[in-house]
Formats: sequence, C-alpha cells, structure tokens
Amino acid sequence: MTEDTKKLLYVMTNGPENPDKTYAPIYTAALSAAMEIDTSMYFLMHAAELLKKGVAETVALKKGGSLKQFINMALENGVKFYVCEESLRDLCNIEASDVIEGVRVVGTSTLADLALDADSVISF
Repeated sequence: MTEDTKKLLYVMTNGPENPDKTYAPIYTAALSAAMEIDTSMYFLMHAAELLKKGVAETVALKKGGSLKQFINMALENGVKFYVCEESLRDLCNIEASDVIEGVRVVGTSTLADLALDADSVISF
C-alpha cells in the first residue's frame, strides 16, 4: 500500500449477545481490505468477547455458518484487528493469552491514534 492508500477504521462494540450485529462489520472490513484499502478494526466493550478463542465458532448466523468464517476472511484479507486490553480484562474477564491469533491487544489510547490516522471511522 502506498502513502495515498485510503485508511478505514471500523469500531466494533457488539458482542456475542447480538449475533445479528456482529458479522456485517467484519464482512464489510474484509471487503474493504480486498479493495486494497488499509483497513483496521478496533474491538471494545463486549465486542472483545468475540476474539476469545472458541467464541466466534459459537456465534451462529441466520444464513448458516459461524462468525469465525468472517473473522478468518477478514484476517486473510489483511484487516488489522485490535482489541482493547481494558475491555478484555475489566469487562469481559479475558486474559490476553486467550485471544485468537492475529489480534493485537492494545490500550484504550490506541483507539484515538487509529481514529486520527484514518480517513474514515465507521462505528457499529
């Protein structure tokens, strides 16, 4: 990607308690990355639960399959996944070592840095 490459940041707050609100942001991010847009996702609040090993496989989608398929597609397409360490630890009681491979565990201030660097921020 070049210096002129557009950057998108998707901010995800919905977790396994709202399965209908989980796949669209991840799928859209995967498509953005496939279009050679520098794409990042920041998971906070209960969305952090989606990145715990084994959880995405249990989030069944109405059209069939699981959320894990969309997460794999996004990661394979180059979407950068960030998860809020404070949400993991304090809200969801998840250890950083329990997060799926390919996810960066970061502090809350990283959200501000990513948002300031992005051309557009989309929140779900």
